[in-house]
Amino acid sequence: MIIHPCEQGTDSWLALRCGLPTASEFSKLITSTGELSKSLQGYAITLAGEKYAGKSLNAFEGNGYTERGTLLEPEARSAYAFLHDHEIEQVGFVTDDDGRLGCSPDGLVGTDGLVEFKALKAENHIKALLYYKKHKKCPPDYVQQTQGQILICEREWCDLMFYHPDLPQLVIRQTRDEKLQVSILAAVDQVIAERDRILAEIQEAA
Repeated sequence: MIIHPCEQGTDSWLALRCGLPTASEFSKLITSTGELSKSLQGYAITLAGEKYAGKSLNAFEGNGYTERGTLLEPEARSAYAFLHDHEIEQVGFVTDDDGRLGCSPDGLVGTDGLVEFKALKAENHIKALLYYKKHKKCPPDYVQQTQGQILICEREWCDLMFYHPDLPQLVIRQTRDEKLQVSILAAVDQVIAERDRILAEIQEAA
């Protein structure tokens, strides 16, 4: 694990992510059950374009929901730290030792844990609450990202916190899933190989 000091959303953060498979996009590699995603090919094309250009071609400008998350993250961080008596180490971008894949966790907790905050609009927050109440497990939309973060950051668990200032909070601890992480690594190998194949074709066409 290599921690790269930077602020998330900045030009330096975008440069570090450029052309790399990242945990926030792992749902484009596999499903929550470990099957290959139909989006893998399109993701490989995006990564190849970034590699060729040397920058993000779809610069992360955010939207109303990402801006909401950014605004509410300090509140969520304080609530989590108070409720669980944890100190949170903020980091910018983390890669594996080979620099092949990366992630931007919301914080490292102790030596074994991570925390990831989701400040969703009320409708989606309530959906997450109801899903967990019924199934007693993480909603599938968030499994690939948290497992990817655990893998890259060499941690044992990730606390996924759903935070809304006017609704009940929910923290779901995701522990290391070796089987799913094997699927992630296999899909990463596949998307990188496809990225590089497409990159070579772009270079030939130049």
